Amino acid sequence: MLFSPLRQEAATTTKRPIRFPDQMLAGVLVTAVLAAAMLVLTCVVAWYSGPVGPDSPWLQWFVEHRTGPLTAIAKVVSALGDTVTVAIYTLVACALLAWRRHWEPAVLIATAAIGAGLLVYFGKLMIGRDRPPVGYRLVTETNHSYPSGHALGSTVVIGVLVAAALPVLSRAARIAAITFAVVFALAVGVSRLYLGVHWTTDVLAGWLLGACWLTLCLTFRPYLPLVTARIPQRLLRASDG
Repeated sequence: MLFSPLRQEAATTTKRPIRFPDQMLAGVLVTAVLAAAMLVLTCVVAWYSGPVGPDSPWLQWFVEHRTGPLTAIAKVVSALGDTVTVAIYTLVACALLAWRRHWEPAVLIATAAIGAGLLVYFGKLMIGRDRPPVGYRLVTETNHSYPSGHALGSTVVIGVLVAAALPVLSRAARIAAITFAVVFALAVGVSRLYLGVHWTTDVLAGWLLGACWLTLCLTFRPYLPLVTARIPQRLLRASDG
């Protein structure tokens, strides 16, 4: 069965003692570096309030290189990474995993997605940065600009979906899946720049914060058995029926 390795891995993880291995330490360090970079970028953006560094030049470059076909592609890619679509990815994946009683990946995906949504909401609320002028935009957006919710959400959700699927994939499929996740997140971010609804630093912040949160979630994934073990046994029995 496709999900059998997930069940076997979950059972093995639950039985073995949870330690703080070198991989987890490396994950914490990577998270710290990404968080520090995000903090520096946020301080710069908050200090200048308006566009900084590459923001205006890159916006102008994308505007000057717009074409009909590229605009159509950018709109499709952007739609694939918007809040509603990403939420659908999350709900479908969690529902399928819960139906198959794979609680650990379901909790991992739900936690990562909910955390991403909260980071976007409070990030925009705290910074309150205006988007590029309306004349540059090819789609309508009404909320604040920083960080890019599309870039952050696609980085986290597609990343965690791929991470959850890795145990059941072959080596070649793993490489393809990871490559897809990276390319997808990059494409969504670039589409937002092309459409003129974000400054470059908005998208960069979305990638940084998304990668930071995703790394943190995956770093502490070995502790998930402590959470899933608390799922009521009656819920497990009900799902058997």
